[in-house]
Parts: sequence; structure tokens; C-alpha cells
Amino acid sequence: MKGHRCVRFLWAVLTVCAIVGVAGLNAWAQTWVDELSGSLSFYATNYPGSNWQPYQDKLNLVRDAVNRGDQRIVRTEMTKWFKMLRQRDYGINDVAADELFNFGLMVTPIQEYNISVPTAGGGGF
Repeated sequence: MKGHRCVRFLWAVLTVCAIVGVAGLNAWAQTWVDELSGSLSFYATNYPGSNWQPYQDKLNLVRDAVNRGDQRIVRTEMTKWFKMLRQRDYGINDVAADELFNFGLMVTPIQEYNISVPTAGGGGF
């Protein structure tokens, strides 16, 4: 009987660890999207003549996909997001685009999601 309680206790501990681990991964994933969104808001404030809304819309799609665990959508939308920055879509400021692009490279888990990042020439992947 005593051994049975030990096994149940062990299963309870493992279950709690698993739940905490999954929650921790989800929180980390949200953090990088939130960091990008915060940085984007900074540039939107400092460069109000640029249309930053399509960039924010992409990040909103990514945040939702991360929350659902949809890696395909994260990969697709972040690839588009980096491409938009590289091409200066929607008339965004060149300096802000470069800085946000570089920051995105630092905080985005590119390899985890297999995100394609356009080259400096802006063309290929």
C-alpha cells in the first residue's frame, strides 16, 4: 500500500512539472512576439508618417498562432513580416525598418519555426 502512494505521488509531481513546463514555453513564446510588438509601437510613435498597421496585424496573427501552437502560420506570417520590412512595404522609414528587422532577428526563434529571412538585397530567401 505504501508503494502505491509513492507511485501516485510521483505521477502527481510529474504532472505538475509537465503543466508548468508547457505554461513556461507558452509564456516564452508570447514574450518574443510581445517584444516585437513593443518595438514596433516604439517606431510607430517615432515615425508617425509610416503605415505600421499592416506590420502590427501580422504580429497579431503570429501571436494567435503561437497561442494555438500553429507553427505553420507562425512560419508563414513571420516570413512575410521580415519580407515586408526588408522591402519597406507601406512606406515605412528606412532606418526604422532596418532597426526593427535586426531586432526581429535577435528575438525571433527563427530556427525553431524554420522562418525564412530575406537577404540584404531584399530579393530571395
